[in-house]
Amino acid sequence: MQDEFEWDGDWETASAKDAAWAEEELRRELAPGHILFNARWKALGRRWRRDDFLFQLEDGRFAQIHLTRHIETDPRWPVAEIFGSFDDWKATPSEDR
Repeated sequence: MQDEFEWDGDWETASAKDAAWAEEELRRELAPGHILFNARWKALGRRWRRDDFLFQLEDGRFAQIHLTRHIETDPRWPVAEIFGSFDDWKATPSEDR
């Protein structure tokens, strides 16, 4: 199956195993009040050798998140950068995302 997204830089399609881990880890990390708390998403891509993932939200937007590997109590963490579309995300220079 061909990937519908064209990744660049050190980004790639998340394997099924990595995506499942990232989705569960994000659920574990989110504190009440976080912008993604109670949202629905799926992990699509990841930055090679890092804990940065790109998630597609149920409403069609995208969120880039660096997972902290900690249960957070502060709703500012993990930091989520929200993009209106995959093209908006990709238009951001790779060194800034």
